[in-house]
Amino acid sequence: MSKTPSTTKSLSTPGAAAAAGAEGLLKGGADPVETAKFVADFTIELASLARRSRLDLLAYLLDMARLEAIRVVQASNPES
Repeated sequence: MSKTPSTTKSLSTPGAAAAAGAEGLLKGGADPVETAKFVADFTIELASLARRSRLDLLAYLLDMARLEAIRVVQASNPES
């Protein structure tokens, strides 16, 4: 039987502030570039968490999501 993960435990982590910031993105119809920046920042923390738990495939997928988010941000700024 699988155990349902507790969300209250994760709220005390450093990423809790970033997660709280996601609420504003969801409600405000945020700019895609701002959303991509948020995803890039947040997936760093999530990938690190996955690695510490030896969830290598999940960490890899989160890294790929971060790279895609960075690509979106860079594509929006042709000067970089």
